[in-house]
Amino acid sequence: MAYLAKQKKGNNNYYYLVENIPVASGKRKQLRKYIGTQKPSETKLQVLMAEFEKEVEKERTKLHGRHYLTKDEIKKIDEINQGFWKRYKSQNKTVQEQFDQNFVMAFVYNTNSIEGSTLSPKEVELLLSEDIAPNKPLDDVLEAKAAQKTLSFIKQIKEELSEKLLHKIHEMYFKDTKPKIAGKYKTHQNRVRGSNFETTPPQYVTTDMKNYFKEYAKLKKELRPLELAAWVHWKLVRIHPFQDGNGRTARILMNYILHKNNYAMIDIKTKEKQQYFKALEKCHYNNNARALATRLVRRFKKQYKNALA
Repeated sequence: MAYLAKQKKGNNNYYYLVENIPVASGKRKQLRKYIGTQKPSETKLQVLMAEFEKEVEKERTKLHGRHYLTKDEIKKIDEINQGFWKRYKSQNKTVQEQFDQNFVMAFVYNTNSIEGSTLSPKEVELLLSEDIAPNKPLDDVLEAKAAQKTLSFIKQIKEELSEKLLHKIHEMYFKDTKPKIAGKYKTHQNRVRGSNFETTPPQYVTTDMKNYFKEYAKLKKELRPLELAAWVHWKLVRIHPFQDGNGRTARILMNYILHKNNYAMIDIKTKEKQQYFKALEKCHYNNNARALATRLVRRFKKQYKNALA
């Protein structure tokens, strides 16, 4: 991410905007832009940063094309994914089932906790494995069960991502807790929590979503699975087509894309939600999914580099 740098020469200070662009493993290309001898105000700095980021994005495109990740990053993630599946397939059925169950419990806890669920990891485990409901808000309990069901659903289907499938996923997740809006596009303006960006107004959601699926059809031929998963997630959040539940739906879609392309699924931890939100905000800021793709690379490495080793 771009930052403000100060260089002192004699009695004068010189201020620059700086960004380091990954070129290859361990290699960076530094871009610098001189902005004067006076430190800019926060408001002015934000304007300058926005202009600078556009210049940086053009340079990234020259280096990497439409890809969000470098060739080395893509190669490394592919190797980690292949290594994980090799270890997974070498295990007996019981170990595989336990691994799968542990992922589901962790994913359900984290994806709902990010949105404010009050269930603890242990309560989620008992609810999903033994159907023991905790003394917590009913909606939290029902959405934990729905998340489990929806995750299981996307692992079983083979169909291509479509508007019909998106509505089905949202309806499956929220029909018990938000029946009036489940599977239906929003009718009132909403916003991305913690973001200053405006989401698509209700009257334009249908058009934006048609464009979403058209762009997806193009990008699936150009991007690697993790990059595509990042785009599918970010763009849905950016549009915010449903009245509620957009983040949870986006994380399900992200994993649908990964699973469909023979990649291990990602669990975004609640304790990392601030970094996750910042990545999404930078995506909105730059109008692309690069920041989220980079965040998912880190998460994927943590999750699978040594899993089942």
